[in-house]
Amino acid sequence: MMNESTTRVLKRLTGVAILAVTFTLLGILFASRMEWTGSSDAQSQPDEKLQQKLQSSGLITPEGESPFVAVAAKVKPAVVNITAKKKGKGSGSDEFFNFGPFRDLFPPGFHPEIPRGVTSGGSGIIVDDGGYILTNNHVVGGATEIKVVDSDQHEFEAEIVGTDDQTDVALIRVKDAKFRTDMVAELGNSDSIKIGDWAIAIGDPFGLDWTVTVGVVSAKGRSNLAIAGGGPTYQDFIQTDASINFGNSGGPLVNIKGQVIGVNTAVNTQGQGIGFAIPINLAKNVMSQLRTAGQVTRGYLGLVPRQLDDPTREALKLDRNVKGVFVDQVEDNTPASKGGLEAGDVITQVDGTPVDDPTQFRFLIAEHKPGSAVTLTVIRDGHMQDMKFTLADRKDFAQAAPQQETEETSWLGVHVAGLNAPEARRWQIDAKEGVVITDVDFESPAQGKLAPGDVIIELNRRPVRNLSDYRKMAANLADTKEAVLFRIIREGRKTYEAVKP
Repeated sequence: MMNESTTRVLKRLTGVAILAVTFTLLGILFASRMEWTGSSDAQSQPDEKLQQKLQSSGLITPEGESPFVAVAAKVKPAVVNITAKKKGKGSGSDEFFNFGPFRDLFPPGFHPEIPRGVTSGGSGIIVDDGGYILTNNHVVGGATEIKVVDSDQHEFEAEIVGTDDQTDVALIRVKDAKFRTDMVAELGNSDSIKIGDWAIAIGDPFGLDWTVTVGVVSAKGRSNLAIAGGGPTYQDFIQTDASINFGNSGGPLVNIKGQVIGVNTAVNTQGQGIGFAIPINLAKNVMSQLRTAGQVTRGYLGLVPRQLDDPTREALKLDRNVKGVFVDQVEDNTPASKGGLEAGDVITQVDGTPVDDPTQFRFLIAEHKPGSAVTLTVIRDGHMQDMKFTLADRKDFAQAAPQQETEETSWLGVHVAGLNAPEARRWQIDAKEGVVITDVDFESPAQGKLAPGDVIIELNRRPVRNLSDYRKMAANLADTKEAVLFRIIREGRKTYEAVKP
């Protein structure tokens, strides 16, 4: 049995042990707390730095949102969905699917067939609280009925104010409508955009309401695109990788400030989703004329400009630094011929503005009103001189073009025209011989085999040089029950298609 002294010693040792364990546990807990807090602080520091970097770069807002959230919220009320009913011949050229004149930007064979009487879809931009809406000509051109649905899902009937197939711009108006101020788009300045700037496309692709896609401005001033079917004569497209799909046509391409810099127009699926938009400055100029006069008038000179390249400079004994456009051809009885311009001249300036490519030259002339005077700086035989011209109206000369016969009746469902016919000019064909298909009847033998814009150069291995050849061969084959072998030029490539009656 332990005595009193031993008991007291054990109690002291037990107390010391308890205290030691207690302080050890407290130490561990304190140390772990310190370690956790230090780790948390260390973790939060890079998070804050990342947040600051993202904010300074504009990738997020102070609230942590993408800046595109605000852009979408600002622009969405200004975007409308458009449905246009049109009278069709059943050619399978529905502009909702084929982007109207832009059908050949799509892969070969992408021409879905539809019945007579077509309905095209697209988007539009509210540009005035009085009901004015900017869109594409290929969305509403030729429409007999137009329906507009705004972002509040209100439906309206609209009418065409004016269209311009030369730029693919159209202006429509909702009857008796009064849009809210916040529904009117802010139009920007497309001349100030830079390659690499943010580009946000908003529209109604595939009927999916108000879709937002994001990319950058990948190029400016795109022209001479391989567009069959009557593509715009005046091309100065903004190129972007922001996804532009069916139904986006007529919708806005905007910058990071939510300002409209372009009108979405076409997509090239063969270019990995590259899309094209009409610069808003060009669209504004056209829209202004459509609103006041219902049509666009353009100055006309009457020449064919060509790029001035190094071999031509060398042949003309010009310095390699000389910039301008080469006059390839001068049309008879035009302001150019009457003013003394000659093929072989080099135009370096228009009213003091330097020119260095044919597209820019065409725009400079077209911007002038018919009847206005223009001064060209011309190099001829090594000597520079200023020449004055009075411009005509482009429309008058287009209407005065020589009329060529067109095959109104169809054979195998195919309607054709001579290569010089007005109906053929819109296809911008380089072929010298053959006939161009202007239409294909719905549910005809040629449906799905041949398409408007194809140039027929052979029938059953016999050459078709002109409309007369085609008529004779079609008459001889009128009663055949066997398949007819067509050789055609499509998208610059020769190919064969067999059509069975």
